[in-house]
Amino acid sequence: MKSIIFLIAIFLSFAQARVIVDDYGRTVTVPEKVTKIYAASPPLTMSLIAFDPTLVAALNSPFSDQQKPYVGIAASHPIAGGFFGQGNTPNYEVLAAVKPDVIIMWGKMTGEQNAVDKLSALGIPVLMVRNDSINDLVSQFELYRKLTGNAKRAEKLIAYTKETLNLVESLQNKIKARKKVRYYFAHGLDGLFSECEGSFHLEPFKYAGTKNALSCKMSSNFGMEKIQMETILLSDPDVIVAMESAFASTAKNDPKWKNLRAVKSGHILTIPSLPFNYITRPPSFMRLMGIRWLIHSFYPDLIAPIDQEKRKFEKLFFPQFKP
Repeated sequence: MKSIIFLIAIFLSFAQARVIVDDYGRTVTVPEKVTKIYAASPPLTMSLIAFDPTLVAALNSPFSDQQKPYVGIAASHPIAGGFFGQGNTPNYEVLAAVKPDVIIMWGKMTGEQNAVDKLSALGIPVLMVRNDSINDLVSQFELYRKLTGNAKRAEKLIAYTKETLNLVESLQNKIKARKKVRYYFAHGLDGLFSECEGSFHLEPFKYAGTKNALSCKMSSNFGMEKIQMETILLSDPDVIVAMESAFASTAKNDPKWKNLRAVKSGHILTIPSLPFNYITRPPSFMRLMGIRWLIHSFYPDLIAPIDQEKRKFEKLFFPQFKP
């Protein structure tokens, strides 16, 4: 009798499962009904929140008080960490406790197979997802549709993503006809960290037709390379694009920076960061707004100010937010 019950249980478990092929061609068996998903890196957690914050099983890091109204119920979920560079790994005890139906992780991270093995040891299916380009948002939203069956939400987010990418594509000939703006992308309160060519953190700048004033090589996918002040002075960018507003305000009067043409001409831009950074950290769907902001900042006659677009964007991607 016990054998029969055991066989019935196995049959039912298979009957309530289905197979999905992930972005890397791996065949993965997932539950028929998926209601809890853990994303092992911040960009994927962000796209999941945009799709449906109730799906988030655990977070990579806590949200600020300013961000919480935008992410809804996800803000109250446990912190499990994740794989996002500098040796960060998930808290497997937290994951075992929250029991997500599915785990998704970036398939191009260093040591991805070892990470998959560790996560799979929890008995939870792991799907490897592409997050190498803004274009990959389309496949991410499509994956969430497959997992949850919410086609209506996926179609709306995919439509906006394609609309933005098509707009940018339509402007490329006009942008190429302009003189390329040379920028320095300043990270940190002192502005002495940046990104080198090849970094996916710079993708929005590529669409804006600008040129990195630095000539340097990446040391890791994490980015935020330490840059010597002498190197910045020699690069003498046309524009400084700052991650930190505090740096942008102090650089104007800092004797180390004041001789740069960007500082002398007042061309220091601070990237919008509410609710999340428009360019990177994390490189999320916010880049859809970041591209528009960059193009308008460099070529204001080519694209309208983003104020009205921002309201439309937030209404779509953060429907739980009430201004």
